[in-house]
Amino acid sequence: MKKFILMGEKDIVATALDSMLKGDMAIVLSNDNEEMYSIKVNENIPFGNKIALMDIKKGENIIKYDSVVGECTKDILKGKLVHVHNVRSLRVDIPQSFKNEIIKEMKIEVEV
Repeated sequence: MKKFILMGEKDIVATALDSMLKGDMAIVLSNDNEEMYSIKVNENIPFGNKIALMDIKKGENIIKYDSVVGECTKDILKGKLVHVHNVRSLRVDIPQSFKNEIIKEMKIEVEV
């Protein structure tokens, strides 16, 4: 079965250890490599990218590595991709033109 890894106990996103397709079921592992639970993937998520482990509301903090790393810019449903199209980084100001290119190259479906 495909897998995600949770890097911190407080994290609300997990990192894909395999490329995932919409509809896949995957196991979420702790950072100690213990199986925690399974999750349904509701959007294609390439290897190394993040999945929402719960519904995240616009304005809420994105927590990864037990730290706030970004702010949700639109509601993200559990099982969806968490990336530049729905998160504003608190560490780096990514120009919109770069975000557009990332979205295009990753073939991210952007809801209007």
